[in-house]
Amino acid sequence: MNKEMKDLKTSECPSLSGNSILTYQIGCNDDKDIYLCLTGNTGKGIFNKDWISLEEIDSLLAAEKGPITSGSLKELFDGKSSNSAGFVLAVILSEGLLKISSNNERHYGRIDPKEYRKIIKAYAKKNTGKKRKEVTS
Repeated sequence: MNKEMKDLKTSECPSLSGNSILTYQIGCNDDKDIYLCLTGNTGKGIFNKDWISLEEIDSLLAAEKGPITSGSLKELFDGKSSNSAGFVLAVILSEGLLKISSNNERHYGRIDPKEYRKIIKAYAKKNTGKKRKEVTS
């Protein structure tokens, strides 16, 4: 599928293990839907480079009955790199869209949905980046 994305932010964060630094982009389409894309890893782990909807991520996390782990996002990457779910968790944790559980540092919790929406809207308002065509499968 072809998507034209407007770059809103490029940043880095540590992986959940702390063994590597991940590079990622936040972007939006013409409908101002917000996406993220993993673009680099200083470690050896491979990852999926498709744009992933933050709304789709939040929907999966909202449906989670127990603590959030990388397994919570596995269906986004069915048949793709197993590292991707954990790397995406690291990104959304870094962006403040997730919090570390007080009971277990390997478990995560959703932030208040109103706060999540506020962060997403702030990205959309930044809608000043340059467009680029991204081809994903």
